[in-house]
Amino acid sequence: MAADSALIALEDHIAILTMLVQRMVDECGDPTGFDAKDWLHHWLVGAVPALGDRRPLDVLKEPGGLEVVRSLLMRVQSGAFS
Repeated sequence: MAADSALIALEDHIAILTMLVQRMVDECGDPTGFDAKDWLHHWLVGAVPALGDRRPLDVLKEPGGLEVVRSLLMRVQSGAFS
């Protein structure tokens, strides 16, 4: 049962992040043809230097991981990593 709860929580986190990414693109870019869910799924499985070369997907599975990943995306939008 705990594994089922963890999977549901992870799916909820991904849904929240997908909405965030879509909002970011709507506000700051050209959303024409952009698929937030597809982009996020690719980004989640790649190593990210700002996370110590860990995958955002792995961070999401940790306590407080949603906030860490959400904060990172917001910093990327603000240009903190440009």
